[in-house]
Amino acid sequence: MGALTRRQLLSATLFSAMAGRRAMAQVGNAPPVFWVQLHATGGWDQMLFCDPKFGPRTSANGGFHNTNQLAMAGSIPYVDAYSMGTPMVRPVGPFFTQFANRLTVINGIDVGSNNHDVGARFSMSGSLLEGFPIFAAQVAGALGRGRVMPLVDISGYDESGGLTAPVRLDYRGVPEIVALQNVVKPSSGQYLNNQPTVTAMRLMSQPVHTKVRALALSRAERLQQSQRLPGWQRGLTAWREAMTASPELARLSIPPIGSDQLANTKALATMGLRGFKAGVAMSMTIAVGGPNMDSHGIPDADHLVELGLVFEVARHLLLTADMEMVPTVVVMTSDFGRTPVRETAGSGHWPIGSTLLAQSQAALALNLFPAGRVIGGTTGSPMGPNPLATVLRARKIDPTTHAFSDTGVTLTPTHVIRALRQVAGIQTSEALRSYPLNVDGTPFSLTG
Repeated sequence: MGALTRRQLLSATLFSAMAGRRAMAQVGNAPPVFWVQLHATGGWDQMLFCDPKFGPRTSANGGFHNTNQLAMAGSIPYVDAYSMGTPMVRPVGPFFTQFANRLTVINGIDVGSNNHDVGARFSMSGSLLEGFPIFAAQVAGALGRGRVMPLVDISGYDESGGLTAPVRLDYRGVPEIVALQNVVKPSSGQYLNNQPTVTAMRLMSQPVHTKVRALALSRAERLQQSQRLPGWQRGLTAWREAMTASPELARLSIPPIGSDQLANTKALATMGLRGFKAGVAMSMTIAVGGPNMDSHGIPDADHLVELGLVFEVARHLLLTADMEMVPTVVVMTSDFGRTPVRETAGSGHWPIGSTLLAQSQAALALNLFPAGRVIGGTTGSPMGPNPLATVLRARKIDPTTHAFSDTGVTLTPTHVIRALRQVAGIQTSEALRSYPLNVDGTPFSLTG
């Protein structure tokens, strides 16, 4: 080995060691929070819940019929929307009334696009660039080093930008988690009623397994020494740390299979929360929504059903986090909003959307950012009248005081995700140096 090669190897090794120490220090300084991105796929109609504007769309097929549906939960105005056919079913109202004191609504966010792919990417990552990691992956990459499944992926858009490897949870893949919990005697075969139908024979004795594991770690070390690029060094370090951390999976309690898709989503979300509690997970992403969320030609009543699913998953996350005593922040987004103008039924794509931040009781106790309030807004009035030519435009705000200001900034997902990085304690993480979120002027802050 030449002198130059030795210097390169020493430099890469020292860089990796220093990066590891910085990452560990960052973990120590960050609040112990499980971050969940809950994305409503298809583009939700914020006028039916968090940004009421009466007049543009009143309909006999369900939705915002009259101003009597306007309500307040603490300091948060919302629409207690329902279908005319089933007025006793309120898909939105119960969530707001139950969690208003731990809910932060951010209205008037300009996604800058009416394209589904672009809107979802921008809303979840804070960047329009393809390959930019979603916020949950940013947290996992900065704080989840050494965890077996730092980013839990239930469904939906899970771009990680190479920061981490998303671990998809579904009830076809759960047997693999079960097998990892007992690596001496793994399970195989079909999964039915939360039990494997076939159990493999004992593959190796414990002494042999210990020897195989030691050889695998030794091989990982040799691979790391053969790589000179800092990126490869960090990746292999994370791999080795995850291999040594896998016994923590034994503490992961797996919920039973649900009776339908919603029940399964909720059960897997519970598994993600327990993964954080067991020390194997750092963040999670979930997508909820069907064809009626993208409500072209769809009655508002059907769109409300989809919204009800989103809020039910959010409700489940918060109540389960409370029960498990897990400090959790749920970041609720959608591709964009819906147009103020009606189509034959439903509505089209509108680039001005909203984000909701909901905290568990344990997270709220950490005083991460104030709750029970609305930040930002759009033109028009909840009571109407609202001319179609001027309603639902984003209003500028002062990024520090959050007061409306003609000289302020128009909020974008970049502002919001950048502010969330600050709350999560990862804004200076070395892992995110290749993924900057820059804004003009004074950055937006959630803490005010």
